[in-house]
Amino acid sequence: MSDRLCGCCPHLLVRSEKLDSFYNEHFIPQGWRLSYTRLSEGVALYLTGYCRDCGGDLEERILLTNGLSGDKLLNTIYDAMWTVHPYDQKLDSIGYYGRCKPRSDFYHIRDRRGTFRRDQEFLRLFHDYDRNQVRLWLEKVHPDQTHAQVFRDTGGSLFCAVLNLAKEDGNFEKVWPILDYVLPSEHEGLPSESVELTAYEFDFVPIANFGSEGIYLNCYLKGKFDESERHTLSVGTLKTLERSLEAAKIMAELGGALLFYADQYVNQNIHRYTPQAALEREYQRMLKAAKGETHEG
Repeated sequence: MSDRLCGCCPHLLVRSEKLDSFYNEHFIPQGWRLSYTRLSEGVALYLTGYCRDCGGDLEERILLTNGLSGDKLLNTIYDAMWTVHPYDQKLDSIGYYGRCKPRSDFYHIRDRRGTFRRDQEFLRLFHDYDRNQVRLWLEKVHPDQTHAQVFRDTGGSLFCAVLNLAKEDGNFEKVWPILDYVLPSEHEGLPSESVELTAYEFDFVPIANFGSEGIYLNCYLKGKFDESERHTLSVGTLKTLERSLEAAKIMAELGGALLFYADQYVNQNIHRYTPQAALEREYQRMLKAAKGETHEG
């Protein structure tokens, strides 16, 4: 099902035979896009790419079974990403073939990717507030990752994990009555900047301040959180329309709770925040130690 038209084919009707023929000749895939507000409803998977003639964006919607949720939905999306091959045929003897060789090449390269590379690509499809759920599912279905193969948090998914810990311990009881919104928000569908965190030399810094509309609790990472030269990353915001002293106290108190849970969460998951080079060195030492124990045995 073709959902996006490039400059070459605006005159063609969506879901027409002529459009399908055009895609067969011109559609070159590049990756995947998942469109949804909540994982419990309206999930749509797209194979994204471009037109071989004009370079304009094209994408093909991949039909998923309706009514799925939880592990069944994740498994269906995952299987579709690594098995479907629109507009191409496949033979065991020669692999993929069709009327657009670059598309066949994409499918060949896709099939050669290892499990961990596939899992990383899958995880990046999801919003920050679902990333922890998806990571836990991947670790359950593919438990054989090496010490150096870790699923990273983003700034936004760290923010969401900290919020969940605070909620579970009852730290939002005073906040709910005055809360206007939280970003990244499940209702707004606006995840924060998807920067994967590959270092742990940072502080989680919540700052309560007055804005144009009430009080904002803006949360940042300050320090070294990846291999870039940046030292500040905005990871989320909570807002109340209230401007009273009591509201200011409530938001500041919540900031203190988030500070506590962020420190707890990162320390408990420090392996996933360790720089990749350090993980590789640790893994090599583990392999050498294991080899030495084998020889001694």
